[in-house]
Amino acid sequence: MARSKNPSIYLRLAPHFDKDGVSALSIHLVIENPSIQDGQPMFLFDTFMDNVPGHPYCESDIHASDDDGPLPLTFRDIPSLNRNTQQYWCPTRQTKGHVSLRFDAFPRSVSEKTPLGARVDLRRDQGGIQGVGRWFLPLLISERVHKNTVEWILPDEVPPSTRCVWSLGEGPEPVVVIGRADTVWRTVYMTGPVCSYPDSAAQKGDILAACYWFGNLTSNLDRLKAYNTSLYPKMAEHFGVSGESYRVFIRKTKVGFGGTGFIGSYVLEYDEPVADETDDSLLLLFTHEMVHSFSSLSAEEDGYDNAWFEEGSIFQRFIYIQANGSLGIAELYSAYLPYRFGFRGKPFLIESINRHLQGYFSSPRISMDIREAGQEMFSDWYAEWIPYKRGCIYLLFIDFCMRKQDGQSDFLYNGRLDQIVADLSRRWRVGETVRARDWLNQIRNELDHPGFSLDDHFRNMLDGKQLMDFTGFSFNESLTCFIPIEIPILEFGFDKSSRSTRVITGVVPGSNAQSAGLRDGMHLLEASMPSNCVENVNEIYQVKVQDGNIKQTIRFLPRRSEKALAWQVQDSTS
Repeated sequence: MARSKNPSIYLRLAPHFDKDGVSALSIHLVIENPSIQDGQPMFLFDTFMDNVPGHPYCESDIHASDDDGPLPLTFRDIPSLNRNTQQYWCPTRQTKGHVSLRFDAFPRSVSEKTPLGARVDLRRDQGGIQGVGRWFLPLLISERVHKNTVEWILPDEVPPSTRCVWSLGEGPEPVVVIGRADTVWRTVYMTGPVCSYPDSAAQKGDILAACYWFGNLTSNLDRLKAYNTSLYPKMAEHFGVSGESYRVFIRKTKVGFGGTGFIGSYVLEYDEPVADETDDSLLLLFTHEMVHSFSSLSAEEDGYDNAWFEEGSIFQRFIYIQANGSLGIAELYSAYLPYRFGFRGKPFLIESINRHLQGYFSSPRISMDIREAGQEMFSDWYAEWIPYKRGCIYLLFIDFCMRKQDGQSDFLYNGRLDQIVADLSRRWRVGETVRARDWLNQIRNELDHPGFSLDDHFRNMLDGKQLMDFTGFSFNESLTCFIPIEIPILEFGFDKSSRSTRVITGVVPGSNAQSAGLRDGMHLLEASMPSNCVENVNEIYQVKVQDGNIKQTIRFLPRRSEKALAWQVQDSTS
């Protein structure tokens, strides 16, 4: 390996095949001259992260060597204060020259009972395999910029439909990217009978944005797949990014619908019921997930991941701690940008903002500390949505404060909030540590005498002590404004964990779920999307259950009779 200005990280992936398609990956990872001392941690590995267990490697599975020969690694667990766990991979002696790791990665076995989590695990899908580096690769502990090379090695008798795609380029030939040590770790890998839009593999060096999947998409996903390729150039221009490409990886699952963002890409996961989702619902999700790749904040020194602005997952690293995407701004921009970019009209903007407002104000846990919500999001219906909706509505409030001060409330145009977000995001993308204090410094400089302490307002927002007040705010037309309303509080009426265990538990006495006939012990066969109910006070929740030999569909409005004060955008011009 020749020396270059940036030390090299070389990753070679060799897919294995069985009668059902791609069955595993053989990995060869080479690190150029890491100079690790005896017992010093060299790698970090996620053993459990964002409700997903990591690949179950044993020390004997990893065959490491350097210029002096075999280099045994020991795994050392890192103490954790929450459910997320990690381990160090440590050489048992001082390294000499390049370090090479060889091991095999196998797809995770999943079923309809697999708990929902981040879309990172390596999975089989209709003859192919797809997963994210952070699930099956260790992360090199390094602050340096590296020359990252990804190459695929295919067997001689590979099926002719086989393609090899990485977030940052299509193989099997080597793709070279200059970036941080997490470049190969925070990106997506996909190989097998890959379909794509644009559909020509010959365009792989020329595309600006593309979608990849296995098999046949549902009709609505197939119809809207071109939206991502149209959205990306406008999104890149909005964030001041040029000369890059973007890839959307779509995978089918038994249960679940959602996405997770990564470097230059995101993974969209869907099940059969997604065929009933509206085009606008899909468009909101597509926009939300793409924003993750452009915008984020670093975590605080105490480890808090700034979930109000970012993704609700924690990426705790040895050298730096950084969150996986921009959640509050992603929610807000899912409403703003389709309108601003000309993909949807004003009714879409207003309806989308109102959905976010309903999701925020009707939560029974609206006063929950946002840091606690991050720990409970996979077990609590309502904690899951706290960082999403609270971050979105807080940013919406700050945006309206700035626009009111400037007399600029036409949402077809960027405001000062957009300039701040673009600046913080640019700094984050180049590796600068950007935290909440940087956000507060920016808005202090932009907001003159808001009538309250921005710092106290921010802290109270995190603590759940600050409800957003939209009194006096309006859009460009004064007839489009915020009005106070009362809406019923959300209540699903049974345990969220039932969706994974497939057995109904925790039915709330007196709830609409119980009144509709739902009982503990029923076997859950199918359930509708909870997000639609979170954002729409009139949305009926539906479960298909089996009680003994009897199958039935139970429908109910997941709301209490108790109401909460909320805000809504009213458009009197239409």
